[in-house]
Amino acid sequence: MKKSVLPLLMVCTLALTPVVAPVVSLADEVDSKIQQKDQAISGLKSKEADAQSQVAAVQSQVASINEKAETLIAEQGKLRETSANLEKEITQLTKRIEKREGAIQNQARDVQVNGNSTSYMDALLNAKSVSDAITRITAMSTIVNANNQLVKQQQEDKKSVESKKAENEEKVQALQESQVELEAQKGDLVKAEAELNVLQTTLAAERATAEDQKAGLVKEKEAAIAEQARIAEQEKVVAANAKKAAEEAAKTTASSTSSSTEQTTSGSAEGTGTGEVTTPSTGGGSVTPPSNNGGGGGQVTPPNNGGGGGQVTPPPATGGSAISIAAAQVGKPYVWGSKGPNSFDCSGLVYYAFMNSTGRNVGGYTVAQESAGVRISVAEAQPGDLYFWGSPGASYHVAIATGGGGYIHAGNESTGVEYSNVGSFTPSFAVRM
Repeated sequence: MKKSVLPLLMVCTLALTPVVAPVVSLADEVDSKIQQKDQAISGLKSKEADAQSQVAAVQSQVASINEKAETLIAEQGKLRETSANLEKEITQLTKRIEKREGAIQNQARDVQVNGNSTSYMDALLNAKSVSDAITRITAMSTIVNANNQLVKQQQEDKKSVESKKAENEEKVQALQESQVELEAQKGDLVKAEAELNVLQTTLAAERATAEDQKAGLVKEKEAAIAEQARIAEQEKVVAANAKKAAEEAAKTTASSTSSSTEQTTSGSAEGTGTGEVTTPSTGGGSVTPPSNNGGGGGQVTPPNNGGGGGQVTPPPATGGSAISIAAAQVGKPYVWGSKGPNSFDCSGLVYYAFMNSTGRNVGGYTVAQESAGVRISVAEAQPGDLYFWGSPGASYHVAIATGGGGYIHAGNESTGVEYSNVGSFTPSFAVRM
């Protein structure tokens, strides 16, 4: 009868051991995975911080270029005023020169007809006295000197105007070259900033994914711990049942032994079968191990948050052509580097007009916008095409053609967004959009 109790206890032990061990092992494995995720998240945060510092450096460079641009724009404003004043001065001098030319030509004809010597001789012969002769000769000399001075002044005025115009043109050319350089730097910085923003977005997405995976592992660990607690509780119940079964078996064995002794003493017959005792079933001898309820499943599918694609979906088109969008901005101020909606520079207006009319990204600076279509001559431009100023690959200004030689552009701080035409400010080439 003792043999029947031992197998019962062995069955209980074998039923529980294979379940508890894997749960404990799974919890340890999940802890290790969580630690790895923590390390990965920490590394990604460090990379994000590095990327942010790079973005800050680029933004600082952009701010520096903006300051240079503002200085150049202010200098351009002064040059425009200087040019306007020079044009007025040139116009006035031209009128004075024309009048002088008329007087000089009349005097020259008089000299050719009468001759200088004859005039002096006439003055001497017609003089009433010596003092009268001296007075007449002095007057004639004064007139001749005045004429010579007039011619000299005229020559100096012409030379001064030409010198000022040349100096002004040199300064304008220097500013245009600086604009080209700034526009190129602006393009490089825009690209660098865009790449760093993509890097930031990618790292943030990777970190978010890692954090989601860590959260899944934490839930998995909690489920494993809960399963472990449930099994431990069940183990207590099984142990209690086993103890109870053992106690009942011991009682039955003691009772059987006492009965056998009494039968032997009374001389009862052998082989009656009364010594055979069947152990009652207590209902606790056979234990079926609990099935895996899925609490330890290690496979967690992270949510797809789409954060690392780097692809920015353009805003929906608001309708209307690029020309109509640009026309709606006429009168708004010029701010270098601005892309709207309250202010614009030349390339910013073009970017805004096409993005908000067709959803098309034509680039954020002039050189990039040159590649938005096929290069054509200025005469071939049609409404909606782009006019460019400067050399291909080094343009510094852009406008949207409206037809008939007209265009809309963000000119400068003094004009803002306005209509103009190729006659007042002639483009270098055009691009068919």
